[in-house]
Amino acid sequence: MLLVCLSKRCFPALFLTLLCCALNQVQAQTPEKVSPAKIRSILSENCFQCHGPDAKKRAADLRFDTREGAFANLDGHKAIVPGNVKQSELITRITTTDADLKMPPEESGKKLTAEEIALLNRWIQEGAEWQDHWSFVTPKKAPAPAVKQTNWVLNPIDQFILSRLEKEGLKPSPEADRRTLIRRVTFDLTGLPPKPADVESFVNDKSPNAYERVIDRLLESPQYGEHMARYWLDVARYGDTHGLHLDNFREMWPYRDWVIKAFNSNMHYDQFVIEQLAGDLLPNATMDQQIATGFNRCHVTTNEGGSIAEEVYVRNVIDRVETTGQAFMGLTLGCAVCHDHKFDPMLATDYYGLYGIFESTLYPTMGASNEPSPTQLVAAENNPDSQQKIDEYWDLLSHYQHQIRNHFRPWLKPTLDEYKQVAAQIKQAKKEGHSIEKLEARRQKLLASHKGKFRELMEHGLPWLKQEKARLVKQPPAEMLYAVIDGKPHHAKLHRRGNPSNPGDVVPRQFISVISKTKPDLGQKRSGREELANWITAADHPLTARVMVNRLWYHHFGQGLVKTVDNFGVLGAAPSHPELLDYLANQLIEQQWSLKALHRQMMLSRVYRLDSNDIKENSQRDPENVYLWKYSRRRLDAESIRDAMLLVSGELDREPGGPHPFIPWHKKGYSLNGPFHEVYPSNKRSVYLMTQRLFKHPFLGLFNGPDTNETTGTRTSSNLPTQALYLMNSPFLPELADAFGARILQSAPTEEKQIQAAFQLAFSRNPTPEE
Repeated sequence: MLLVCLSKRCFPALFLTLLCCALNQVQAQTPEKVSPAKIRSILSENCFQCHGPDAKKRAADLRFDTREGAFANLDGHKAIVPGNVKQSELITRITTTDADLKMPPEESGKKLTAEEIALLNRWIQEGAEWQDHWSFVTPKKAPAPAVKQTNWVLNPIDQFILSRLEKEGLKPSPEADRRTLIRRVTFDLTGLPPKPADVESFVNDKSPNAYERVIDRLLESPQYGEHMARYWLDVARYGDTHGLHLDNFREMWPYRDWVIKAFNSNMHYDQFVIEQLAGDLLPNATMDQQIATGFNRCHVTTNEGGSIAEEVYVRNVIDRVETTGQAFMGLTLGCAVCHDHKFDPMLATDYYGLYGIFESTLYPTMGASNEPSPTQLVAAENNPDSQQKIDEYWDLLSHYQHQIRNHFRPWLKPTLDEYKQVAAQIKQAKKEGHSIEKLEARRQKLLASHKGKFRELMEHGLPWLKQEKARLVKQPPAEMLYAVIDGKPHHAKLHRRGNPSNPGDVVPRQFISVISKTKPDLGQKRSGREELANWITAADHPLTARVMVNRLWYHHFGQGLVKTVDNFGVLGAAPSHPELLDYLANQLIEQQWSLKALHRQMMLSRVYRLDSNDIKENSQRDPENVYLWKYSRRRLDAESIRDAMLLVSGELDREPGGPHPFIPWHKKGYSLNGPFHEVYPSNKRSVYLMTQRLFKHPFLGLFNGPDTNETTGTRTSSNLPTQALYLMNSPFLPELADAFGARILQSAPTEEKQIQAAFQLAFSRNPTPEE
């Protein structure tokens, strides 16, 4: 049999089979090319200190943080020669045994591992591929690509999506039916289900712009701002309690209401950013603009007796720096608190440049005081009458203070020489036998001449002062704001290894150097927050528009164009559709940073309207739907589930926010230093519930509400037994079920009609015959 197999006819087939097996084995053993991100990490950790972006510390004019610097010819030598290890001075220096030439030098305290040296060797042999990270390059608006199925396209978004689908060999799903579509749109923009009448109206409206009118109506509804604000509050780490120790209460709700108002009024996103970072510094700043700076106060705090005030203060400033980086720029700056960032091109000096800006800002707080006049906070409203009285009293006090100082200074602060002179005169008088009766007579005369004025002040002035004090105390205290004001501008010292007790050099206030090509001139009069806000919202900033576009895309499609919504750095995911991301970022800027216009453009696309049904061939090629061949099905968030149940049962309280519905602290008398873990009854929308950090609302906690202790750009989604148990045993659900039943019974005269009404309210459709 073996001889037969080796016949002339079988041998070629056997040879090809063996060859294919051998090639597959070789291919399996061939290692992947070294990632440029790994190389950047090695260079950042070991070389940037002397050969990085800091020109003052740079040695030998060599820098490894840019392509030009890494491949530069310096006096006939090149650190990196792609494809040639022997001519690459970098490899020579890291492998030599000569202590005078060895890199990194011994005194630096850094040492490359054998694995890191091998990776650098391989990387150069493979051609030394260099990659500037995409997110630090200003987005360019590329034209929408050509596609084959031109009839499928409704706007440029569809061209970018369809072009990739055609390239990947994927077929898009058909469009969703109109009932599904209006339900999707309404939940997406308002967090509530549509009214049955609105559903029927849209289903029966055959006009070409019917869908467009639905979107416009929803964007103008007050429920839009209430829903969209919740997601920004996640990013801002909003909470109504302090978080640490006793999780005590604080008055943050004005900031929450400001965010809702900003979304409803379509405040342009650049202004939205500026007011949150520096609203108090704008010309003729309004009270709303001061409230907006509450963004800087949303962090976790503590009044614990054993805490060290300086440590708490440093931790809070660090939080503000890192939240600003993550919320607006999608950057995780935390690594740079101890050292230059290992992956992203950010220096510790960049970090402490930002730190100085926030350290030059004051953050007034009431602390643990029970006094009814917390004067350290910012007043929520100006009272012109009170201010006029204050000015009058200060002028009066200043006048008397000036008189007192002028008349009594010589008596209160006699010089030593005067004392000696008086003593000498008395001694001489005694020696000569003179009397001091004349001095006593003058004293009596002096007292007599002013006795009436002192008596008048005691009899009339003091009672008036007590009466005025009592009147002011009876007035309710002014509402106070958790806002910020500028302090004395100064530069911060670098914290060696992140330890504030081990300060290093003073670092000038500045921005992130890899993006800011020139150092800003922040002057000595203001903190620099306004300049920072203007820099973040500049049209050529590579991150700001991209990050916000991605946040909205995640909201509408369940997955961002960049999957890591809060991380656009080297360790973050690469964009699935980079050209589309840049196109929309430029669109946002060109449309004057209008978020409503961006919502509209995304939702009017064909890709947003696709159904969620599976296509077997597509699922095999793209199981995670990265290329958006269908609309991804996803569970409602916690707030939408609760609000929808309240709405369909007829129990939803649509009144807008304001203070939380419990007795104000100045009337109840509880201390802001005391714990707060009540869950008070409320049928308002979930965005208006008390957002507690340690004692979370049971419904929001169970159904994956946000982690309010840090920036949360994405929500997890789970399906747990505890959720079902809560729905079965909580008194909340039976109460809503009773209200829903009563509403249905009143909606129609017959049982069949009542069942139809129930399905229309709950599911926006009629029941099937089986149902």
